[in-house]
Amino acid sequence: MGRPKKQNREPFWRTERNCWFVHVGSRTLRLSPDKDEAWRRWHELMSKRHEGQPPPSTGPPMVATVEIIDAFLDWAQKNRERLTYEAYQRRLQAFVDSIPPSLPYSELKPYHVTRVMDANAEKWNNNSKNDFASAVQRAFNWAQAEGMISHNPLARIRKPGREARELAISPAQYVQIMKAVTEQNFRTLLELAWETGARPQELPIIEARHVDLEQRRIVFPPKEAKGKKRYRVIYLGTDRALEIIRGLCTQRPRGPLLLNSEGQPWTKDAINCAFCRLKEKLGVKYHLGAFRKGFTTEGLKNGVDTLTMAHLLGHANGAMVSRIYGQVQQDPTYMAASARKAKGNG
Repeated sequence: MGRPKKQNREPFWRTERNCWFVHVGSRTLRLSPDKDEAWRRWHELMSKRHEGQPPPSTGPPMVATVEIIDAFLDWAQKNRERLTYEAYQRRLQAFVDSIPPSLPYSELKPYHVTRVMDANAEKWNNNSKNDFASAVQRAFNWAQAEGMISHNPLARIRKPGREARELAISPAQYVQIMKAVTEQNFRTLLELAWETGARPQELPIIEARHVDLEQRRIVFPPKEAKGKKRYRVIYLGTDRALEIIRGLCTQRPRGPLLLNSEGQPWTKDAINCAFCRLKEKLGVKYHLGAFRKGFTTEGLKNGVDTLTMAHLLGHANGAMVSRIYGQVQQDPTYMAASARKAKGNG
C-alpha cells in the first residue's frame, strides 16, 4: 500500500505567483503574498476545520473563489501568450487581494468587483476598469465551461463602456515630436510607426526573417500574428520605411530589428518610459497607438478607401477604421473642404 496523503500541509511559496498557498484535502488554496498573513489565514482555515465546520472541499458550491482564479491562471499560463497571461495575472491579483481567501464562489457578488473599481477610481480610467472586470468575468466563464462551477455569479456584471483614445498624430505634430526626440533608437521606432501604421505590439517583434524587401512588406505567419488565424502583412509603402527596414536587416540579421538605447528589444514599459520623458519636453503624453491613428487618418484624407485602409492595418473589414482609427474629424480644414465637396463645390 502507498503512503496515505497528508491532508493538512503547511503553507508553501509559489515563486511564479509571488504568493503562499496551502493544500487542503485534494485542493490548493491561495493564502497571501505576505508570509505572516498567509500563516494567519492558514491557522484560521485549520481552526474552522477542527471546530467541525465543513471544509472548503465539500462539494461544488464550496469551491473557493481564489481557487478558481488560480486554476484559470494555470490554464492561461499554458494556453495564452505571455503578455496575455501577465495581464490576467495583474488584474486578477487586484481582485484576489480584495476578498477573503476562503470566500466560496457561491457567495460571490458583482459588488465584490465593482468595489475594487470604485476603490481605484482615481487611477483607473474606464478602459482599465473594463479590462479588470472582463478579466474577472473571463475566469468564471472559463470555470463554468470546464465544469468547475455550475454557474457564473458575475455573468451580468455591469462594466464601464470603453473610451476610444482619440489622439491621432497629425503631420505637424509628427514634425514637432521628431524635433524633440534625440535618442536615435526611439526616433527609429517612431518613424516606423508613422510610416507603416503597424500595431504597437507588432513593431518590437519584427525580425529580418519577416521582411520581404522585393515586395516591400513585412509578413508575420499566423502563429505570430494577432488572432493566430491569418497572415499579417505590413506594407513598406514609403521609401523611408523601406530604407529603415533595409538598414536594420543588414545590421541585425537575427533577432528583433528594433532595439532600445540599451541594445535590448523594446518592451511595453520601456516604450512608456520613453514617452514619459518626451512628455517632459512637450507637455503631452503620446503613445504608439496615436501614430497608428495618424497613419489611418492621413490615408483616409488622401483618398484611400476604408476597406483598403482596413487591410493595411490588419483588419478583416472596415468597421474598426470607421469607428476608432480614422480621426478625420479632428482636422477642421479637411472637414470644411469635405463639406464643400458634399455640396458639389469641391
